[in-house]
Amino acid sequence: MRHSFNIDKGSIRLVATHNGKQYKKATGLTTKENLWDKKAKSLQAKCKDRRIWKDLRAIDIRADEKQDEARTEEDVLRVMEYAITGTMPEKRAYGPRPLSFWEYFWEWATRESTQVRQKKLCYHNIERLMGRDFDWDDIDSAFHFRLVQKMQEAGFGINYQWKTVSQLKTVMNEGRKLKYHHNLEYQDFKTRREDPDTVYLTADEVERLWYYEPKGELDRKARDLFLLGVYSCARFSDYSRLSEDMIQDGVIHFTQVKTAASVMVPASPRLLEILARNGGRAPALAQQHLNEWIKRVCRAVGIDGKVEVTTTNGLRRTTVAKRKYELVSSHTARRTGITILYMTGIPLQQVMLISGHKDEDSIRHYLRLSKEENAAMLKDNPFFM
Repeated sequence: MRHSFNIDKGSIRLVATHNGKQYKKATGLTTKENLWDKKAKSLQAKCKDRRIWKDLRAIDIRADEKQDEARTEEDVLRVMEYAITGTMPEKRAYGPRPLSFWEYFWEWATRESTQVRQKKLCYHNIERLMGRDFDWDDIDSAFHFRLVQKMQEAGFGINYQWKTVSQLKTVMNEGRKLKYHHNLEYQDFKTRREDPDTVYLTADEVERLWYYEPKGELDRKARDLFLLGVYSCARFSDYSRLSEDMIQDGVIHFTQVKTAASVMVPASPRLLEILARNGGRAPALAQQHLNEWIKRVCRAVGIDGKVEVTTTNGLRRTTVAKRKYELVSSHTARRTGITILYMTGIPLQQVMLISGHKDEDSIRHYLRLSKEENAAMLKDNPFFM
C-alpha cells in the first residue's frame, strides 16, 4: 500500500493506492487552499499550515508503520482508519465494512443523475454548516434542529431548507436499508415548506400565445417550445426533445429524464401542428434562452398583470409586486398544462398519469387556482345548487 494526501474544498484526505485501486478517507483536518502546495512532493513541503502539521505528520507516520500489513481491501481500509484515529479496528468476521456517513453521502451525491449538481451542493452545504465530525448515529433530532437554525442564519429560503433536509433523509434511508446504521430518528425530521408564488397562464393567455404573430425566429421558437410544454404537461427536459417518432396512434410515448417513469400523453392537434412546422421535432432552443425569450413574447401579448411574490429567506419574509411576464419560465408551461387540465374537470388521478407525479401532495404544488377560478369551478356543484 502506498499513501499520500490531497485536499478538496479545504478538507485534507488520506489517499491510499493498493493493487491499482485508490481509496480516499477524510482525515478531519482542514486548511486554507493557499496553505497547501499541491505540486510539492514531500508532506512537509505540501503543508504550510503549522497549526495542523503535528496531527498530519502523526497520520503519515502511522500509515507508514502499518502499510505493509495491507494485503486486502479490508486491510487497506483498516490501516487508513488506524492512521487517522490511532486505533486499529477489529477485523470483521464477514462482509465488507459499512461505509461512513460521509463516504456514502459523497457516493450518493456523485451518482449519475440529472440532479447530480444539486446533490453535490447539498453535500457541500451540510459540510460547510455542520462540519464533518459526525456519523450516522449522530444525525438525531438535535442535529436536525441545529441544521435548520444554521440554514436560517445563512439566509437559505424555506423551500431550499426543506429540500436539503429531504435529501439528507434520502441518504439516511438508503444507508439504513444497506445496514450501515440503525438510527431511526431521521424519520421524524420535519421542515416547513411554503407554496411558491409561481404563476401559471390562464386558458385565455394560452390562446393569446397560440394566435401571436412572432416578430422573429427566436420569438417563434420560444412560443412554440413553450406551448409544447403546455400541451404535454411535461418538464423541459422532456418536452424539449419531443418528436413525431414518439407518437403512436395519437398518443405520445416517452420516458421522463428525471424519474425514468414511462408516460403517455394524448397528442393534441395543436401539439402535432407545432411539431410539423418545426420539421417533426421540438424547436432547438436552450432552456436559458427559452426563459429569456418567452418573457418577451408574454409581454408582447399583454400578459403583464401585477403579481405579488412572497419569499422567505432565513427568518426574513418579503413581498414584492412584479409583472406576470417576469415570472414566466420554461417550468411555467408544465404548471400551466397541469392546472388547465385539472380545471377542465379531469380527475386528479388521471392528471397524475399524464404528468408522471406519484402522489397527490406533489401534484397539488403545481395547481394554481385563483379564488375566482375556484368559485367558477364549484358553482355548478350540486352542493351549491
